[in-house]
Amino acid sequence: MDGKYKEIAEELFSRSLAERDMLSAPYEFPEDSPIEQLEERQQRLQRQISQDVKFEPDILLRAKQELMKTDSATDLEYLKEQSQAFMDLYPKEMEREGEKEYQRVSISGEEKCGVPFTDLLDAAKCVVKALFIREKYIGLSMQSFCRTTASYLEELSDRPLDMGIYEEIPETSVTADLDQTVHPPVSATHPYENQDPACMPPDIGYGCKMVNGVVHIYTKKDSMDTSTELELPYPDLSEYIADMNVMTALIINGPVKSFCYRRLQYLSSKFQMHILLNEMKELAAQKKVPHRDFYNIRKVDTHIHASSCMNQKHLLRFIKRAMKKYPGEIVHVERGKGQTLMEVFQTMNLTAFDLSVDTLDMHADRNTFHRFDKFNAKYNPIGESILREIFIKTDNHVEGKYFGHIIKV
Repeated sequence: MDGKYKEIAEELFSRSLAERDMLSAPYEFPEDSPIEQLEERQQRLQRQISQDVKFEPDILLRAKQELMKTDSATDLEYLKEQSQAFMDLYPKEMEREGEKEYQRVSISGEEKCGVPFTDLLDAAKCVVKALFIREKYIGLSMQSFCRTTASYLEELSDRPLDMGIYEEIPETSVTADLDQTVHPPVSATHPYENQDPACMPPDIGYGCKMVNGVVHIYTKKDSMDTSTELELPYPDLSEYIADMNVMTALIINGPVKSFCYRRLQYLSSKFQMHILLNEMKELAAQKKVPHRDFYNIRKVDTHIHASSCMNQKHLLRFIKRAMKKYPGEIVHVERGKGQTLMEVFQTMNLTAFDLSVDTLDMHADRNTFHRFDKFNAKYNPIGESILREIFIKTDNHVEGKYFGHIIKV
């Protein structure tokens, strides 16, 4: 028996030695994302080039062409036309190919959730009514409505819905910038300095003026009166109050709240199931995206909460730059006495060398934004509310000077 255990131990030890040379973890997909294999191949090629270039100078050019081998523009255009023709001829085949990429779970059978069908029907009608109200006000504000939702609402509506498809600015080509180095924005230059004026929209001559706390738009800047005021669609007061009363009634409706809660829980469970089934494929797809490293991430704040518009690295860089440029500037008043930026950090026993992304400890994620009391408690640089007041607030001794610089960056 001891000899058998010894054989098993030797086998496991030899296997661990063999797995020590593995490039990736055994649960990843190197065939889907061969990043490490490509890097190792490039390093071997570079070593070979450095050894052979002194004997044959032309080998560097040939090796570089072999390593960075690309198709010509004619070949790429031909392949693009062929793929487009195949998609036009067999659109459903392409859809099925996309569906095969991930595992799917289908739920069949009659929906029985323990409540009467009439209650479900009434709750669904209330939700549809709320969606119609949302579609109306989004159309009045000239915003684009969700195409999928609009297609289903059109089946229930007596009139065709305005999809809100407006002229969009053409997107820049992404493929042309894949091999270019991505740098963070530099605050020393104007953000539109290198923009082509021909690509900028022309000045249409409109003007705006505040009237009783409401912004009014005029077609002429020089004569902003009622004759040149731009007539924009808006609901009258009685219609707005009626819609507001409907939404208030839906908010306090118990069956509607239960219906929405169950549906949201159902969608959340479906998403969690998708993650459990396809997590590794999703990770492999993410690894194929160029410039996906941490320092090239750009945040898009749809909530317009400007205090979190920057990521931690940009805020850290700005704080260090401010400590270097304005150490003697009075930024805070404590008990009637002004404190400079350097004195504020000295009271916390901190220097510029002590600051890092980890010590900054600011996480503006979905858990923080869910409740703003948690946001005010957690979104503080180094856990100090005084630094939040100095750098990411406007109501302070410097009148939001640093906050304005951060937003400009």
